[in-house]
Amino acid sequence: MRFAKPLSSIVSAPIILSTLIFSYNASADEIRLKNGDVLTGTIVKKETDKLIINTSYAGDISITWSEISSLNSQEPVQVYLADESSLTGVIEKSASGHAKIGNSDIDLAELTYINPGPEVSGIGVVWSGNINLGGAITQGNTDTSLIRADGEAIARTKKNRFTVGGVVNRAKSSNVDTEYNSRGYVKYDKFLTKKWYLYTNATLENDRFRDINLRSATGVGSGYQIYEQDDLNLAIEGGINYINVDYDVARDENYASGRWALRYDQKPMSGDIQFFHQHEVLFGLEKTGNTLIFSKTGLRVPIAKNLNASTQINLDYNSQPVENGEKLDKTLLFSLGYGW
Repeated sequence: MRFAKPLSSIVSAPIILSTLIFSYNASADEIRLKNGDVLTGTIVKKETDKLIINTSYAGDISITWSEISSLNSQEPVQVYLADESSLTGVIEKSASGHAKIGNSDIDLAELTYINPGPEVSGIGVVWSGNINLGGAITQGNTDTSLIRADGEAIARTKKNRFTVGGVVNRAKSSNVDTEYNSRGYVKYDKFLTKKWYLYTNATLENDRFRDINLRSATGVGSGYQIYEQDDLNLAIEGGINYINVDYDVARDENYASGRWALRYDQKPMSGDIQFFHQHEVLFGLEKTGNTLIFSKTGLRVPIAKNLNASTQINLDYNSQPVENGEKLDKTLLFSLGYGW
């Protein structure tokens, strides 16, 4: 036997559905593009030429700022304008190419930042860095052990950046050391403009199998931050260092050197896999044959929240090694790490 549904339930179903849809849209921020498309979500930030919004259907989405016609937010946001003034409030719809916050009508072309981090707003500190650990142990016909640990921490404010890091390598075969070296460094950058900065740096290093009891390098110079954003960072530096080497057996030496450095990392195609490359070149100014090169190149792949697996190749070059020493050390590494 069939029973007819009450008319009230038939009528109320689409009304309830429409109400739910309207309520959801009403609680979401709205971005209207010049081509007529409308995106909803939560405005996260704008620090470059991209606006980032978080959506329930696709996570974070980057939208080219010049393609936005209008936008509105449900919650107050912090906005910075081209003249470096700032406003805090709810963004309301206005004429195409404009936005309204309180009594202020803003040209979108003059809006430079939304909810910027401390390195842009000047309020607070951004911490970033990583710790990585790799190793291997074999027992039986051969007894070997290998352990490698490295880490780096960066504290960034609007005008300052502090970097500290280090690496330790230890290896044995049949209880005989086959690798024993470590390197630590610290660096301070003072930003004069958004891109240009002055720096001072210091490095301490030892390597038993290269006869280096302690090698120190301290210096000053300037750098240019070409890119500094979540998915792309690129900086170049040049300066002067003073190098002092205390050898175990060979004659100690000290000399002035020029310094060239590059630091680059990128997440291609807005993905999660990160490619990175860093190198530092120290070349003698008086002893022109003395050249030191340190570089690392690799990939970092996320495996869980804040956890990643990485593979990289390190190069350590000395144009004038101690007697019977090799000029180039190459190391291929696989490690697990924690990033923040």
